[in-house]
Amino acid sequence: MSKILLVDDDVDLAELLKTKLNSEGHDVTTTHTGDGAFELAKQIKPDIALLDIMLPGVTGYQICRRIRKDPELYSMGVLMLTALGEEPEVLHGLEQGADDYIVKPFKLDRLLEKLTFLSGLLDSVSGRNKITNLPGTDAMKREANHRLARGMKIAVCYIDISTFKAYCAAKPRDGQKQALEFLSKMLKGLIRSMGIYESFLAHMGGEHFVVLLAYEDYERFCVTLAETFDQQVKDLYTHEEVSQGHVLARDRNGLEGKYALMALSIGVAHNELREYKSAKKMFETLTQLRQMADPEGKSIVIVDRRQSER
Repeated sequence: MSKILLVDDDVDLAELLKTKLNSEGHDVTTTHTGDGAFELAKQIKPDIALLDIMLPGVTGYQICRRIRKDPELYSMGVLMLTALGEEPEVLHGLEQGADDYIVKPFKLDRLLEKLTFLSGLLDSVSGRNKITNLPGTDAMKREANHRLARGMKIAVCYIDISTFKAYCAAKPRDGQKQALEFLSKMLKGLIRSMGIYESFLAHMGGEHFVVLLAYEDYERFCVTLAETFDQQVKDLYTHEEVSQGHVLARDRNGLEGKYALMALSIGVAHNELREYKSAKKMFETLTQLRQMADPEGKSIVIVDRRQSER
């Protein structure tokens, strides 16, 4: 069960919810004003905060923004409580870094469903890939949303390994593990050696990785990554394969073909020129970039340089 901070100026409702949630096994602390709510969160460090939007003093929006800026609290779950439920209000809450919302009045069962979903999301965010020991998709998108809510200039770099499946087919015993460990180690090493501290690295599954960077760091990182990969990936092949520039592998139909050595396709979306309200929109842009990518044996970097429509 979860440790919950409930911030609502409706004293009767807050006490009713506290009683019912406690009976479900949750540990609930309540406060009825926005003033001091952030400080209380710092003190008790809840798993989830239930924040009424309209509060005396500091609003729920303001509390959420402070949570997302705090290094000790930014990863906690935030559920907004809204009396209106209108789209602009809901979107504004999500843009401040909230994970979800619920419209008043609501039934307890509906609130419990929301809390279950949020607990599952937090569990997913903390999960790690068995091969690379990196967090996955949910963690990356949540981190990007938090940084966007904090008004940070960010770049999301989506990294695909081209001809990865052919390499795995050519090296059936340990090819997949070897290639994934190779790239994840390289990514971690470059981030550390280049002194890129405002970064977040995730493994989306298979040959797909994502690096979240401060905007000013992405260009030098991507160029260095492409050059380093193309130079060092040869260590995964035999001398004959390197000299030939390809490996022999069979496709799903059992037909043998020649496939180029692995290379990286790096797509970059950033919010320097375009305004993004959510990670979802940034990943939609990255999907478009990935469709344009064709490394052809040499790593490439494709950056979205379009401006927001006015």
